[in-house]
Amino acid sequence: MKNLILICTIASFMACDNASLKMDANEKTSNIEEGKRLVTALGCNDCHSPKKMTEFGPVPDEDLLLSGHPQSMPLSEYDPCIPNSGAWILFSGSGTAAIGPWGTSFASNLTPHETGLGDWSLNQFTKAMKEGKSKGLDNGRMLLPPMPWVCYASLTNDEIENIFDYLQSLEPIDNLVPNPIPPQ
Repeated sequence: MKNLILICTIASFMACDNASLKMDANEKTSNIEEGKRLVTALGCNDCHSPKKMTEFGPVPDEDLLLSGHPQSMPLSEYDPCIPNSGAWILFSGSGTAAIGPWGTSFASNLTPHETGLGDWSLNQFTKAMKEGKSKGLDNGRMLLPPMPWVCYASLTNDEIENIFDYLQSLEPIDNLVPNPIPPQ
């Protein structure tokens, strides 16, 4: 009888553990889906995903989703008087580089590769989104335009965590984005 009680007790603990693991997995899946919804609604692909041209205009390249400005893509020549005037901002054809009075900024790789968010913590990501700090570091430079971090600062911590979970679930893409270029 003691053995039967012991076996039942162990089995019930195992069942509870398995149920909580399933709940945790379901909750994580739900968080990732919510993160994907937020990334889509916030327009992250507009700048962070290289585009390919279709009959309907440019669309995000699904093979390079959220991988930032392609490291091998040179910028076309342009008249520096245009962005320096403050009247215009230029975007590259891929939509992943922007040129304005601040210089040239390149959209970051948001995939979980080491050249992107691979070694970032949730705290770093939150600091970047809420405080506009590059790489989420206290001593990092401010994020450059057109990154609308000031708008994203109003996101809740749960929303930021869901976005982070989604980005961490992506296929890692090896793409070391160039450093910003100061104004000419």
